[in-house]
Amino acid sequence: MKHFLLTCSLLLVFTLTQTTLSAQSKTVTDTIAISGNCGECKDRIEEAAYIKGVKSAKWDKSSKLLTVTYNNEKTTLDKIELAIAKAGHDTPNHKSTDKTYQKLPACCAYRIPGGEHD
Repeated sequence: MKHFLLTCSLLLVFTLTQTTLSAQSKTVTDTIAISGNCGECKDRIEEAAYIKGVKSAKWDKSSKLLTVTYNNEKTTLDKIELAIAKAGHDTPNHKSTDKTYQKLPACCAYRIPGGEHD
């Protein structure tokens, strides 16, 4: 009986450990370079990043980096970038359409004519 209880206890501990490790591997934190200028950009970028599966999104105006934490079983970094581009902000893998970009307020215009983001 003691052997049975010990085996059950070990099995329970192993199962709980695997469940915890599995849950941890679902949550990923990445950074994405996002073009933008101001507080309005920050709000727009963070709001656009909150698609299904995203747990947090914080854009830093000075570094131009978005730190995003998400469940990699519910979404991907590519989907997050695409949502941000649809809101008007260029990402490394997706450029906002000119039509969407032109709808941004003047303070949010980040593309430099003749520059790398043009």
